[in-house]
Parts: sequence; structure tokens; C-alpha cells
Amino acid sequence: MNVYIVEYTTPKTPPVRERKVEADDFAVRDDFVEFTASDGKKVFSVRADTVVTIAKEPPSA
Repeated sequence: MNVYIVEYTTPKTPPVRERKVEADDFAVRDDFVEFTASDGKKVFSVRADTVVTIAKEPPSA
């Protein structure tokens, strides 16, 4: 499983939030970016227009 760091904006304080998401893959579906496990189960979903960055965390040694 991969670890993704997702930065996204919110109307609340703080305006930019960061979340670590453990998922196998992600894809844009309609207005959302959905992170899923290998069995297809949705792990995390965020509105695509709020995403600032998505970065894959390097594997730990």
C-alpha cells in the first residue's frame, strides 16, 4: 500500500490542510479525487477543486 500526502483547501481555519492517506491508487471521478484500496474499497475522498497537491511518500528503508 502507498502513502499519499494530500494538501487541500477548506473554508475553515487553517485554510490548507494536509492528510496522509494509505491507499493503493487514486483517480478523479466526477468532481472528486477518490483514494482506494486494492479491493476497491474507498479509503478517502476529497473534492477535486480543493486539492492543492498530491504527493507519494517515498518508501521507508
